[in-house]
Amino acid sequence: MSESWSGQIAIVGIGESEIGTVPHKTPMQMHAEAARAALEDCGLDRADIDGVLTAGITNPMEIMHSVLVAEYLGIQPRFTTSMHIGGATQIQLVISAANAIHAGMANAVLVVSADSIRSFVGYESLVSMFAESATELLSSIGHPQFELPYGPTLISAYALAATRHMHEYGTTEEQMAQVAVSIRKHASMHPTAQKRKPMTIDQVLASKMISWPLTKDMCSVVSDGGGALILTSLERARDLKKKPVALLGAGARTFQEHLSLVDDVVRTGAVDAGRQAYGMAGLGPKDIDFAEFYDCFSITPILFLEDFGFCEKGEGGRFVEGGSRIEIGGEIPIVTHGGCHAHCHPGTPSGLFHIIEAVKQLRPEAEEGRQVEGSRVGLINGLGGHFSSHTALIVGTD
Repeated sequence: MSESWSGQIAIVGIGESEIGTVPHKTPMQMHAEAARAALEDCGLDRADIDGVLTAGITNPMEIMHSVLVAEYLGIQPRFTTSMHIGGATQIQLVISAANAIHAGMANAVLVVSADSIRSFVGYESLVSMFAESATELLSSIGHPQFELPYGPTLISAYALAATRHMHEYGTTEEQMAQVAVSIRKHASMHPTAQKRKPMTIDQVLASKMISWPLTKDMCSVVSDGGGALILTSLERARDLKKKPVALLGAGARTFQEHLSLVDDVVRTGAVDAGRQAYGMAGLGPKDIDFAEFYDCFSITPILFLEDFGFCEKGEGGRFVEGGSRIEIGGEIPIVTHGGCHAHCHPGTPSGLFHIIEAVKQLRPEAEEGRQVEGSRVGLINGLGGHFSSHTALIVGTD
């Protein structure tokens, strides 16, 4: 583009489906539920939507997914596509929506994503074809020649990053457990979070070991659910129901897909994505009031505190120690809704809830005790695969 859309595009509607364990709804029904909520939130009608972007679902047999969703919703968009780059997808969809609006390819874009990876509604045939269980299906990942023969899981890739960080910088299991404790504290104040009971460091460390040093409570929950956003120009947004949240900057970087090709497991593509986003917004780490880090495992917020410039490389473990600097009221509150650790993690849709939370913080609409007072600028990031794809988004008040 010849000029930036920074400050010209806004999120005007947010919506969520029922989340958690939802065996009575299909992914398509949850797409519709979240989309309807987002439309009601901003006061637009289906007829106003001329862009539909989706992330697909776990079932690989549903091709042309955005077209299927648009049909189900009764929308005939000018601009539509689906993409899937893991947990980095939702921010990339927001970037695509902003590009489309800025280029005149759409006026109002719906970004919607939902899945059923806890109840696995509608996936029985897929499981029977490829695996004995949903867990086996979701954990079978890796390079077919150099990784799969040795049996790694997705979780073991993040455990590798955790142990390397421990080796290089002295990061401790207790510091990673503190991340989980602080995130759960935020979730305890969220009315729809899947896990709301506060935990101690000792309880996190005593939970079932999954892949050392990551225990069960240092890992994402498994959920059903979906979310939706509606974006339009900031000029148009000012005439709608809710306070618009402007897109100020964005960035992305993809290094590789397979873990065996990672150059450095403790320096992520968030460094480059963050540099782009800060540059586009004309801001820096000191301007950020809260950060909705993609918290698939407890090591990732530690890495992102470093890679987005909130502390020096290697200091992330010490930065989170005690929790006061990363909790609401602290220096840089992180994952203020409970994130993948405790709010919900329905797979690829998870990143939408981080964006939705940032919008709530900036309106401000977060529940009592969870609101970051006086917040004007927030950072959100996404992470897909084995530290593969990284996205960053900076949003702010109009």
